[in-house]
Amino acid sequence: MPTTDGSGPHARCSAQELVSIERDRQLQEKAISVQRDDATHGVGMLARAAHCYEHHGTHPAEPADWPGELEWDPQPSHVAALVRAGSLYQAEIDRLHHRLERVIDRIDQLRPRTPPA
Repeated sequence: MPTTDGSGPHARCSAQELVSIERDRQLQEKAISVQRDDATHGVGMLARAAHCYEHHGTHPAEPADWPGELEWDPQPSHVAALVRAGSLYQAEIDRLHHRLERVIDRIDQLRPRTPPA
């Protein structure tokens, strides 16, 4: 799949579409899942990576505040860097939602069951 930098086959895509295309690429090509992200990445790690792409995404060197557990992949343009940042912010939100669902499920399991009246 070509880079989602707003050029080529993606020239007419909206920003939201570009971010969705990039997130789909991450999920398919890298075999990433929300469950894996939740189990692997600490709170805020994906958001910190997104912040780095947002501010340093075209720089060849890994930023000083880059989370070392992830692979730095400088982007060819500022648009591509922002698209990557957006997809990582989306991944962090998905991870947080998954974590919340797990907490709610655990609370439901621990809640005493009362028989219907």
